Amino acid sequence: MRIWYHLMSNDKDPVIMITSAFKAVLLCALLVACASCMAQAADFYQVRGGIPNSQYYFKANTVGNQYLFFIGDSVLAGTGLKDANLRYSAQMARGFKKHFPDATMSETRHMQPGGSWFGQFRCSRGQPVFGEVIASGHLAILDFAADDRNADIEQVKTSLEGLVRQITLYRATHSQILLYTLTPEMLQAYQAGKTPEYIRVCEQIAEHYGIPSLNLAQYAAGKIIAKELSFEAFSADGINPTDAGAHIYADAVAKFVDALLTANPVPDKPQRRTLPAPLFAGTNDNGQIVAYEDQPINRTGSWKPGQASPIAPFRHLLVSDQAGAALTLKFKGSEIGILDVVDKDSADYEYSVDGAPFRKLAGPKDLTGPTMRPVSLAKGLDRKVEHELVLKVASPGTARVGGFLLNGSVADAFAGLSTLERIDAIYAAMDPIVFRPAPGRFANIPKTMSKLREGGELRMVLLGDSIMGNTSGSSFELLLMRDYPKCKIVKIASLRSSTGCKYYQEENRVEDYVLKHNPDILVIGGISNGGDAEAVRSVIKQVRARKPDTEMLLLTPVFGSTRDEHIRTFTREIDTTTSNFRFNMQKVAAQEKCAFFDMTGPWWTYIQESGKTYGWFMGDSVHANSRGCQIIGRLLEYWFKE
Repeated sequence: MRIWYHLMSNDKDPVIMITSAFKAVLLCALLVACASCMAQAADFYQVRGGIPNSQYYFKANTVGNQYLFFIGDSVLAGTGLKDANLRYSAQMARGFKKHFPDATMSETRHMQPGGSWFGQFRCSRGQPVFGEVIASGHLAILDFAADDRNADIEQVKTSLEGLVRQITLYRATHSQILLYTLTPEMLQAYQAGKTPEYIRVCEQIAEHYGIPSLNLAQYAAGKIIAKELSFEAFSADGINPTDAGAHIYADAVAKFVDALLTANPVPDKPQRRTLPAPLFAGTNDNGQIVAYEDQPINRTGSWKPGQASPIAPFRHLLVSDQAGAALTLKFKGSEIGILDVVDKDSADYEYSVDGAPFRKLAGPKDLTGPTMRPVSLAKGLDRKVEHELVLKVASPGTARVGGFLLNGSVADAFAGLSTLERIDAIYAAMDPIVFRPAPGRFANIPKTMSKLREGGELRMVLLGDSIMGNTSGSSFELLLMRDYPKCKIVKIASLRSSTGCKYYQEENRVEDYVLKHNPDILVIGGISNGGDAEAVRSVIKQVRARKPDTEMLLLTPVFGSTRDEHIRTFTREIDTTTSNFRFNMQKVAAQEKCAFFDMTGPWWTYIQESGKTYGWFMGDSVHANSRGCQIIGRLLEYWFKE
């Protein structure tokens, strides 16, 4: 302090005499040192390109919910915490909310075995893992440090980079953050003054793709090295933080989020990211889970598809209790594996790739409950040539196959087919729907039926949520135009995720969502009306006040969670003894002279009688897959057919 005083003054000290020139040099050196100290205080994170696209989505708040999808391990789950709100994912969501208080957001946490190696398959381009769409939000936070601690570093390079690329390939406007939590190996490296090899590789990837990174490991190690707390106080098991350790992570998260969200202005619109060439020569960004039922997989012996899974995330499994039952898959790619559910009663497998001698994959016998098992069967294959995997049930017991792990590609079973041919092929593999619609159902849509029969253009607006997106995705209009070949149907899907008529009835939203599309018929449905049939009535009245010739068709809910009322309290016929949404919609339709289709009844009846679990028809925990969409589409076709 005395030296600093004299540097900043003109006084002379008999003990410390320095020249003006030297004073300036020393002052600069001290300023640089201070700046360096400040930089070191924040070098546990790197903002790089930031997350401006996510900032745009937070500010715009144009979707019903904005999911932050965290992918990681037990640390992400908050294992061992007394206060679950201390987990770093909750702290990060809280930080985002501080900067964007009006944004509706929530976190989805996906814990998994296998670290980044399994992540490259499980998260591939946002694909559903039998109903689990991981990349459903616009911001991915990836943390595989704990599960990657014993992985070969060369494998980490290619699997983590492949995953990063897949998320961008799935949606080029997605943002990503790499995050590293502390392990004993990392602490030892930092105590030795070294950067852990795992973090060095991850930072290479983050730098190459301009991805922000948060090194919680470095921040926590610094506190431990400074003896602010012991490693034992930080973590009871060496991996999962205690509440005291989580407070340290929370402090680092808060600093990072503040820096991240102030580094870049909110853009006027999201920008698409362009991927550079892969950083590592062995990286393959074609990782995927090949669904056992959707791809050209040949089954021999006794197999039961669409069976209920004892564990998530599988919506259904392919099950066999017959020794000798086999599956054959032809593919191109560098690696093939299996994803199954194992328990103490599991059968052993034998497998062969490209005609090699069969090898054994034993079913573990020491389990206390069902467990997801991702296993690599063959690596280092020639990516350019076709390979064949044969998998056999090789012992008494139960085989429960979820899918195949593939770094590569398989032939598209629908290649060359038109949309109509494709949906016909999907439906041909299903049990036919038996449905007799109510007579007199066309009484309130005479103009619509006239155009269908006699020809012309029919403008049909679908209003609702993502379930109405499933309705649109069924391509039912192609079925109607085949039944009524003189008519051209112009289908307009006017949708907002998780949104129903409670939203559309406010602030003249019917103008943007309905009237500007000039509908001949407005179809209102979905699962997001909140049980409020009066909100549906309000939309009907607003539309007719401005465009009185608009005809209406009201649909009762299909799909959604099994917790939803229309499934939880399902009756085949509408329950007219209580106040429920199906009954109330029916009354609104009658009073407002709208067409009405209680789709809930025949839809759930078909699923119940199919011999398959509900997940067989699901794309995730709420929405329909291609089979589920065909239930919707065929029911609408039959309803409109004379």
